[in-house]
Amino acid sequence: MAMKLYMFQVAPNPTKVRLYIAEKAALGVRLPVEQISVDIPGGETRTDAFLAMNPHGTVPVLEMADGRHLTESLAIIEYLEEQYPQPSLLGDSAEDRALARALERYVDAQVLMPIARAVHATRSPLGLPANPEVAADANARAQEGLAYLDGLLDDGRAYLGGARPSVADCTLAAALQFGRFGRFDYLDAGAAVAQWHARYSARAEIAGILVM
Repeated sequence: MAMKLYMFQVAPNPTKVRLYIAEKAALGVRLPVEQISVDIPGGETRTDAFLAMNPHGTVPVLEMADGRHLTESLAIIEYLEEQYPQPSLLGDSAEDRALARALERYVDAQVLMPIARAVHATRSPLGLPANPEVAADANARAQEGLAYLDGLLDDGRAYLGGARPSVADCTLAAALQFGRFGRFDYLDAGAAVAQWHARYSARAEIAGILVM
């Protein structure tokens, strides 16, 4: 029985999971996950049927093979990684996995979350009111996080964690796409981040996921 991933096209957390699934496919592992688009602006996440899957009314939601539902993007990724551990997008040793998780959490907390806050205070797909002061503060935090990543990439590595993509790259790409949805361009944060973005987004493996 295939699993089902409930997602919204430009929302960053579902996009992170979708990029992870695409990266696994690029490594030769096609995960049995059907992707189902949810109409957030139309109120689908507030229906009784959706709230029965996730009482918080957020995406992504993974319907597992046994019918239970799993929320939170990183929990979904780690569940899928445990089900299909090789080739790994978290690393093959305890040390590599710890470093990969730490890097992903940094990108999530210091880049994705501030960008999401800025977008929701500017052009929220949830219909939240605009708040220029909140947006400005969040943008400043995102720029600080991206400046750190620019320094990390400045040593010539191809991806955030080294020679091949990891979950951290999925998170960063999802964050920057949501920023573009909100009409923010964060690629002036540094040349290395801009080069990373051009390299990552041009890959055939993720065609159709990064749409903005």
